[in-house]
Amino acid sequence: MKEVLDSRFLIEHFYSASTEMKQKTSKKLRELGQRKEGLLPTIVISETVKIICEKVGREEAEVCYLSIVTSGLQIQELSTKIAKQAGLLKCQYKNIPMGDCIIASTAIINQARIISDDPHFDDIRETKRSWI
Repeated sequence: MKEVLDSRFLIEHFYSASTEMKQKTSKKLRELGQRKEGLLPTIVISETVKIICEKVGREEAEVCYLSIVTSGLQIQELSTKIAKQAGLLKCQYKNIPMGDCIIASTAIINQARIISDDPHFDDIRETKRSWI
């Protein structure tokens, strides 16, 4: 099954205080890249770069960006179909951030599960979420 990564997964991957968590995220990224089942919405790249830039600076954000785009994950552009679905989700689930609606829409359209520890995704009935 395809899996859509949320920015919270990538932040854990790069900055978790837990060695065990870093090992789990690294293993998951390798598996998804090898199976060609990992999807990365462009909004997740934006969110991740922003968070890393704020935490540790622009240079580190650039390094992490290169790591992300060369990871073997399939980068999912914001298509008109995903954008429409995200707008409909945002209308239905008013308290869900638009970025999460875009991630959820990417998962819905690709019949994929979301990999995140963000409970927002549990509120969206049309999606399935798991954590590592």
